[in-house]
Amino acid sequence: MAYLIRFISKTAAGGVEYHDRTVDAPTITIGRSTDQVLHLKDRRARLQHAVIEFRDGAAHITTSAMAGVTVNGGSERSAKLTVGDVIEVGANVIRVIDTPDGYQFAISFELREGADGEHYMSRWSTPTSGVGGFGKRKIAWSLAALVLIFGFAIPVFTMHDFLLAGPVGSAHTAIARDCGSCHTTLFKRVPDEACVDCHTVRRHTTEPQHSVLGETRCAVCHLEHSEPPQLVNQHQNLCAGCHANLPAGVDLQNAADFLDDHPDFKVSLKRPLSQADGAALWVVEHVPLAASKDADLSNLKFNHKVHLDPEGIITPAGTRVVECAECHTPDPGGARMQPISMDEHCSDCHTLAFDPDEPTRTVPHGDADAVVQALVEYYSARLLGSDSGAADQRLRRPGQRLSRTDRERVAAEARTKALQVAEDLFERRACVNCHTVMKIAGAVPWRVEPVQLTAEFFPHTVFSHASHDTDMSSCDSCHGATQSMLASDLLIPDIGVCRDCHGSGAAGRNSSTQIPSTCVMCHDFHFETKDQYP
Repeated sequence: MAYLIRFISKTAAGGVEYHDRTVDAPTITIGRSTDQVLHLKDRRARLQHAVIEFRDGAAHITTSAMAGVTVNGGSERSAKLTVGDVIEVGANVIRVIDTPDGYQFAISFELREGADGEHYMSRWSTPTSGVGGFGKRKIAWSLAALVLIFGFAIPVFTMHDFLLAGPVGSAHTAIARDCGSCHTTLFKRVPDEACVDCHTVRRHTTEPQHSVLGETRCAVCHLEHSEPPQLVNQHQNLCAGCHANLPAGVDLQNAADFLDDHPDFKVSLKRPLSQADGAALWVVEHVPLAASKDADLSNLKFNHKVHLDPEGIITPAGTRVVECAECHTPDPGGARMQPISMDEHCSDCHTLAFDPDEPTRTVPHGDADAVVQALVEYYSARLLGSDSGAADQRLRRPGQRLSRTDRERVAAEARTKALQVAEDLFERRACVNCHTVMKIAGAVPWRVEPVQLTAEFFPHTVFSHASHDTDMSSCDSCHGATQSMLASDLLIPDIGVCRDCHGSGAAGRNSSTQIPSTCVMCHDFHFETKDQYP
C-alpha cells in the first residue's frame, strides 16, 4: 500500500522547499523511536505515538498515549481523517492533503512556525541552509574544531580512564576487578572456555545436529562492558534465524514471530497408565492445547463456577463470596502459584467432622487407614467408658476389669461402628464430593486416588503471574474459571488470548494495545532439558 509523505521546510531566504517520500507499508507509524516511519525528534512524542492506517476506504489515526493526539485542535484517541485535517504532535504539524494518482493516502509534514531549536524535522526532510543565522560552513568548522580539542584533551586529563571498557553487568560484579578471569590472553578475545568454567550451559551450545551453533562464540550473544549493561541478546533473529525454516525431521514447528508466525501452544499434562493392581502410573504427555481443553485429569472433582458464584456460597459460618486469591496465592517470587492444601484452603467449608455430638472432632485427611483407625479409637473410648459423656458406654462395677470376652466384643462393636461411619464419609458425605474413591478388598475397603495436579503446564517457558497482575487484567480474563464446572477443564489461555497484549518483535507491526514481544521474552535460550516431569 503506497503512501505519500511531503516534507515542507523553509530556506534561509524565506522560500519553501518540498521533499516527497513514498512509503510502501501497511501503516504509517509516528513516534520518537528510530524504527518509526515518521521519525519525530521531539521529546514530547512517545516512542510510538500514533499510527495512521487505511481501512474501510478511509484513513484513520489511533494512539495509545493517555493525552491522545491533537486533531483539528481537539485531543483524540482515534479519529477518521479527511483532506484538510491537521494533526499536531508537539511542534510537528501533519496535514492531510489531496492524494495524487498512484497513492492510497497523502500527508504533509512540517515544523510549526516559531518552534524552538529543540524540535527538528524528520530525518527524511531537507535540511535548511543554516541554523540560528550561521551558515553551514561555519557550523561545520566549529564542530570539527571542537572534535579535535576534545579528542586530544579528554585522553590527557582523564589518563587511562578514557581507555577503560564500560562497567560489567551485575552478574559479574564479584570479578569486576579480576580482568584475567575472562581475558585469559592479552589482546585476544575472550574464549568460550572462560565462560563455561563458571557457567553450566545446557541447550544450544555445541550440539552435533546444530553445527552453526558450534561456530558461534558466547560473546556474540552475551556482550559485556556495554552501557546500559545488557548481557542477553534480545533480538528476534537470535531464535528466528534458525527456527523460521527448520529442516525436515525435526520434532518442532517453524516459528519466526509471535504475532503471526508461531504455532499453537502445547501443554505438558499428567496422564494415567493403568497397572495390574488397579492403581495408575502417571506419565507426562505433551499435547496441543486445542485438543486438551477437557483433559486435565487429576482425580479431583471441583466446580469453579459454583465456588465463584458472585452471590456467594453457603458455608458453616454463613454465606461467603469467594475470590480467586483466597486459594491461589503466588509464591514469593511471584512467578508460580503455591500448592492448594486441604487444611489451609478447604477445611473452613469442607469439614471432616463425623459426630454431631462433637462437631469439632474430625478425622485426619489424606489416608484411608488413618481415618478408620481414628474412628475405631474414638468409638472404643466411648464404649469402654473413658468418655464420660458417651450414652452408649458399658456400665460395670467400680474397680472391676473387663473380661477378655467383653474386651473383644467391645472392640468388634467399635470397629463395626467405625466402618459404618467411614462408609458414610468416604462414599456419601465427605471424601467422594472432591476425590475419586475406589472400593477395594481388605480391612479398609476404600482407596482415595491420590491427587495428581500438573505443576507446570509450560516447563520450558518464562512466565510470571506478578508481571501480568495489572489493572487491565483479571484472573478470569485469561483463565475463564467462572464458567468452568469440571476439574478436568484445562483453564490455560490459548495463543489468541496472549496476542491481545503481546505482538510482534518488530514494534511497527503491532496495534496500540500490543507490546513488542521477542522470543526470549518467553523462552530461555539455554534451557534445561526436562526428560522427566519436574
